[in-house]
Amino acid sequence: MLSKLNKFFSSTKLAIFIFITIGSVSMIGTFIDQGNTMSRYKIIYGAKVFSVLYWLGFLNVYDSWYFILLAALLIINLIMASVNIFPRTLKSVFGPYPSFKEITDKKNPKAVYKSFESGKGIKETISVLNKRLGAPVINKTDKSSRETELYYSKNSILRFSPYIAHLSIIIIVIGILLNAKYGFRSYTNIKVNERTNISYLLKNNKPIKLPFVIRLDKYETEYYHDGITKAYVSTISIINKEHINLLTKDIKVNHPLTYDGITVYQASYGHYKPTAAKILILNLKNSKYKKVVYAQFGKFYDAGIGNVKFKFVPYKNPKRGEIPFFIELGNKRILNFIPLSIKNYRTPLILTKYDDMAFLYEGVKNYYYSGFEITKNSYVGVIWIGSVILIISLFFSFFFNQREVWVRLMNLKDGKKSKVEILAVPKKKFESFYRNFNKKTDLIKKALI
Repeated sequence: MLSKLNKFFSSTKLAIFIFITIGSVSMIGTFIDQGNTMSRYKIIYGAKVFSVLYWLGFLNVYDSWYFILLAALLIINLIMASVNIFPRTLKSVFGPYPSFKEITDKKNPKAVYKSFESGKGIKETISVLNKRLGAPVINKTDKSSRETELYYSKNSILRFSPYIAHLSIIIIVIGILLNAKYGFRSYTNIKVNERTNISYLLKNNKPIKLPFVIRLDKYETEYYHDGITKAYVSTISIINKEHINLLTKDIKVNHPLTYDGITVYQASYGHYKPTAAKILILNLKNSKYKKVVYAQFGKFYDAGIGNVKFKFVPYKNPKRGEIPFFIELGNKRILNFIPLSIKNYRTPLILTKYDDMAFLYEGVKNYYYSGFEITKNSYVGVIWIGSVILIISLFFSFFFNQREVWVRLMNLKDGKKSKVEILAVPKKKFESFYRNFNKKTDLIKKALI
C-alpha cells in the first residue's frame, strides 16, 4: 500500500497533470481580473454570470481551495520524487563508483566506447590520459589480471541542480500561498486634508486596519498645453501612531509609495456629492460685515447679527420663478424671491432678506478625493529568491553536461605496450558531448601510438 502511494505521489505523470492544471487555473486568473470589488464584477458580467464565477472561485483563484490543494500536491510530488532518487545521486557523486565491467553490462544507450592499442606502458599512458581528462577519481590496479582501471568525473556536483530546482519551485509555491494568505488588495477614498487608517478589501469589501495613517495633503490634475490630461497627482503623508509625520511624497499612476511592506497606488479621483451650500450673509447697514457659512441641510447656524439663527432647507415643489431652497428662521419660513433665469451664473443668488440681513447663495462646497489601491505583498521577496534559484539551477542543469569516463588498461608485451579501452557516459545525450569525446580520444590515441 505504501509503495503504491509512494509511486503515485512521486510519478512524473502526476507532476505533468499538476503543472497543466495550475497553468490552466493561472490562465483563468489572468483573463479574469482578480480581487476586484463584487459590485464591479456584477457590472462587468451581470448577476447570473457573477454568481457562477463566484461559486467556482474564479474571482480569486489564488486563494481558492483547489489552487491551495494543487500547490500542496505539487510540493508533495517534488519532495517524494527527490527523496526517491537522492540516494542514487549521492552514490554517483561520492561513491562507491561502479567498475568498468558493471557499466559495460548495463548497456547504457547513451554510452560511447573506444578501444585502441597504446605504444607506451601503463604509467606513460596514464600520464597522457590525465593530461586530457583531468585527475582521476579512482586509480586501481588488479595485479592478478594485470589490469588498471581509471575513473574520471566532470561536473558531477551539478547532479544536485535538479534537486535545487525542485527546492526553488517549493519556495516559489510557498511564497505564493503565504502572499495569498497574508497579503491583501484593498481600496479607499480619502478627502483632501483628511486622513484614514482603514481600507476595504477588494474581494469582499471588509475593512482592514493599516499599521499607519494616510493623509491626503493635496490633489491636482496636471495638463499638457493642449489641455489633455498629463497626470493625476496626490500628495500624501504617512503618519504613525504617535502622530509623527514619517514620509510625504507625490504619487502618480505607476509611481506608487511603498512603506513598511505596503504599497499605495494612485487609482482614481473625483468629488463627492455636495453636502453643504456656501451662504454669504451681508449686513445691509454695515457694508463691511460679511460672513460665509457652509450650511448643511437642516442644521441651524448663527448668522452673527442680532442672535439670529438660520438653516438652509431644500424647498419641495417650488412655484414658477422660485429657487428650490429657502432660509428658515426658527419656525418662520422666509421664501426666496429671485427667479431662476439668471444669465450670469457667477452672480450670487439672493435667497431672501430679513430685517437688515441678506442671504446670498454662492454655490456648494465640493469635497475632492483621491482613490488609492493599497496592497501588501509581504512574501514577494520569497518568490523572487525562489525564482532566482530556479533560473540558476536550470542554467547549470541544461548547459553543463555531467561526464563520467571509465578507462581500462591492460599490459601487453611485458609492459612495453598496453591496450586502452575508454567508456564514457554523459548525463544528457548532447551531440556536443560526442564531438568532444571523439576529439579528445583522437588526441589521446595520437599521443600514445
